[in-house]
Amino acid sequence: MSATAAGLLIASYRGGSTYAPSYETFVIVPLIAAMALACVLISACLRRRSRRPQAVTDQWQALVVMGELCPHGWQAQITLYGAGAPVPADMPPSRGPLVELEWTQFDEEPGRVAVARRLWAPGIGEALQTMVADRGTDVTLEQIEQAAADDGNLRWKE
Repeated sequence: MSATAAGLLIASYRGGSTYAPSYETFVIVPLIAAMALACVLISACLRRRSRRPQAVTDQWQALVVMGELCPHGWQAQITLYGAGAPVPADMPPSRGPLVELEWTQFDEEPGRVAVARRLWAPGIGEALQTMVADRGTDVTLEQIEQAAADDGNLRWKE
C-alpha cells in the first residue's frame, strides 16, 4: 500500500462510532432529494431540446421528413440556373444564380394536387430546408384549424 493510501485510510478512521449523528441525516436526505429532482429537471430539459427538428441538409433527410409531413405523397423538382442561362421572369433579383425548387403535395385522391409551390434559394440545401419548413408551417396551421374546429371556436370574418 502506498504512503498516500495509508495516510487517507488513517485520516478517514473515526474511532469507535461509525454512525452519523441524527441531525446530519436530516440534512443529507433532503439534499439527496433536491439533487435527484435537479437531475430529473435537467434530463427533461435535455430531452425536450433534443426533439427540436434538425435542419435538412441533403436529399435523403428531405425525403424522410417530407414523407412524414405529406402522407399521401409529394413530388419536387430542382432546377439549377448557370451563368448566362435564360431565367424565368419572376425570379427574384440576386447577385448569384439561384436554385428553383417546385414542390407538389398530393391529396388522398390519387393524382389530385393539394398544394403546389415554387421557391428560390441560393443553394440546394437551403431550398430543401425551405421546402420542409414551409410544409411544417402548413401542418402546424392545419392542427390549429382542426383544434379550433373541434372546440367550435372557428369564426371566419367575411
